[in-house]
Amino acid sequence: MTVVDWLLDSDPSLRWQVMRDLTDASASDIAAERARVAKEGTGAKLLALQAADGRWGGAAWNRGWTSTMHVLWLLR
Repeated sequence: MTVVDWLLDSDPSLRWQVMRDLTDASASDIAAERARVAKEGTGAKLLALQAADGRWGGAAWNRGWTSTMHVLWLLR
């Protein structure tokens, strides 16, 4: 197994970036994989924690790692 194969056998949030940066995948395949981020894996878990008002952790910024700023940083 190559390093690229190992990276591709991972969460959609990582897989789409590997496809984009390290493979010759088509733009449509990359877009389809990126769309999975909101529905599966870590991206879906983070989005599920979003409050109805659009924030995470009750604040746009706080000193902890649960604020909206930190979650958006992870989702970028």
